[in-house]
Amino acid sequence: MLDEHNVRRGGALPGPVKQYGQDDGPCLQALRSGEEIIVPDMLDESRWGDYPAYAVSCGIRSSFSLPIASDTHTAGALNLYAGPADGFEQTDLTALRSLAAQATGGIALAQRISDTQEFADQLRTAMQSRSVIDQALGVIMGQRRCTADAAFGILRSASQHRNIKLRDLCTELITNLTGQAPTTPELRPRA
Repeated sequence: MLDEHNVRRGGALPGPVKQYGQDDGPCLQALRSGEEIIVPDMLDESRWGDYPAYAVSCGIRSSFSLPIASDTHTAGALNLYAGPADGFEQTDLTALRSLAAQATGGIALAQRISDTQEFADQLRTAMQSRSVIDQALGVIMGQRRCTADAAFGILRSASQHRNIKLRDLCTELITNLTGQAPTTPELRPRA
């Protein structure tokens, strides 16, 4: 098997790089299909164009690719390579499958955390925008002695006419009226 020692002394892992260049190979098939791909002997392999011949020229006769996080927004594959043919035939693959499953769980959790953070950021921005818009609505209602709906219509029309975002128009209105930018609530997570 190609290992860290081979990489450090100048050997390269030819599998993924060549596959990405031709957009096909066992790694990408595992990633796309969500299924394990075992190649007992690259000399007998007819899939993936010239990749098998390239792998053999690099000293790889067999490979094992496991999908990672195939049902998430971020997917990958764990790839193992062996010099001899049938390099994985006598190997207990349970630990490798477990590692792929743990990596899948970690990636899925990281994706959920990222999605949650993005949603929280969007809510924070919306709350800050809403605060500025509400302040401007109050100003228009006081000046024009109109309802909130009528004031919103006035602001929306001005925003469209000037081709600027409603929040930016409202910020400008409050800043021009008070001499300072409007304050927005500071939202913080619980400590």
